[in-house]
Amino acid sequence: MQSVRLSSAVFARSTQRAACYAQVEKLLAERNSQHSIVRVTGVSRMTVAKLANKAQSVRTPLPRLRPKKAQRHEWEALELDEMWTFVGRRKRKVWLWLAVERASRRIVAWVTGRRDAATARRLWQALPRRCRRHGWYFTDLFPTYVGVLPRWQHRRCPKGSGGTSVIEAIHCSLRQRCGVLVRKSCSFSKSLPMHSARIKICIDQHNQRIMLP
Repeated sequence: MQSVRLSSAVFARSTQRAACYAQVEKLLAERNSQHSIVRVTGVSRMTVAKLANKAQSVRTPLPRLRPKKAQRHEWEALELDEMWTFVGRRKRKVWLWLAVERASRRIVAWVTGRRDAATARRLWQALPRRCRRHGWYFTDLFPTYVGVLPRWQHRRCPKGSGGTSVIEAIHCSLRQRCGVLVRKSCSFSKSLPMHSARIKICIDQHNQRIMLP
């Protein structure tokens, strides 16, 4: 009888711990710092960091899209752009490069690094094979894209033309949802691995909102 009570108590504690960890993963995708998550949930800061790193190590497949006429074409229009973030201090800038499908608003690839041609090539290599073969690429007038993207598939758009309006809106949305992307915030990242982990969680949450049920 006593063993049954012990097993039920262990099961209850494990269930409670799993629910708490699930809440931590949801808070990581919102505009919260690690310290605020510790205060709300009571989970240790090391456990919060482990959960974030675990989410980063899991490879998330691209979501299935809802059927739309704009998504039935063989060639897709992709918008590419970069935005600056920082790790540790504002002078230590880390650029986040995104590639977004215009029709679905799905983030198909992203990388972090410097604002140079090497990082742009990493973004190009991170694109799915279909996007590299059958895609039109819309960017701003940043000259680095010219030497990386195929010339006949590349479309340069001046600011104000609307050619990169979708990805600029997604930049704004990510900054509002992810605390480590806010330019003036006390919840900035202190290490690059944790910075990438928080960004990956927010991007996965963004893509999951357009998945098929």
